[in-house]
Amino acid sequence: MFQNDRPIGVLDSGVGGLTVVRQLQRLLPGEDIVYFGDSANVPYGNRSEDEIFLLTMKMLRFLEQKQVKCVAVACNTISTLVERLRPECPFPLISIVEAGADFVAREKLRRVGLIATEFTVKTGAYDARIHAQLPDCEIVAKGSPNLAALIDKGDFNQSAINEEITENVDVILAKAPVEDLILGCTHFPIVAENFRACFPRLRLIDPAEQQADAVKNLLVYRKLSNPQTRGALTIHTSGDPAVYEAVAKRLELFGPESCEVASL
Repeated sequence: MFQNDRPIGVLDSGVGGLTVVRQLQRLLPGEDIVYFGDSANVPYGNRSEDEIFLLTMKMLRFLEQKQVKCVAVACNTISTLVERLRPECPFPLISIVEAGADFVAREKLRRVGLIATEFTVKTGAYDARIHAQLPDCEIVAKGSPNLAALIDKGDFNQSAINEEITENVDVILAKAPVEDLILGCTHFPIVAENFRACFPRLRLIDPAEQQADAVKNLLVYRKLSNPQTRGALTIHTSGDPAVYEAVAKRLELFGPESCEVASL
């Protein structure tokens, strides 16, 4: 039986899931959060399904040791495997793909663009979830092989980031005149300003917002909400903690109390 003072776990292949932490802190400021970003093995989107599954299981076992009450799977690529992962976990997993796709369905969008990792696009996870609820929605997707890795470097002023955004979104717009664009990788909202500068007319859909709502709904339903006023954020990574500190500052997260290197 879980207790309400246990932390929320958040995992990602790198720093991108901190965009989910931002939304969780906004919506659930009293919750303690334990984050793991596996930057040593980024990008997950260029790996095989079995590799991603095994790496993710290591992160989930790490978070289990931290006694989390649920885990927000903040990585879109990992979320495509969530049904395979759920039977392996003693706590609920909240998928960012499911949350983002459900938002598109609720909004009844006739056409939507999707920029994500190549793996996420190839799985068709967004298409399947959206079309199950909204069969006539046109989804125009493009996988970016480089954008997540560029963001993981922690240098957000690179011209290479704008070039990668422009190259991939131009492909989407050449196929259809989309007005809404799903940022289908949690790294991408970190450079939302770059997206807006390159394509100011597009409405950006950040599934992290819907995932935070899903976490809140789960905790309320199970009576697991933490009543404290302000929670703590602890960040663990297999990579460079300085990058996480830079992103936490950019996203104006409160905390983190600590940022440490942890091996899997």
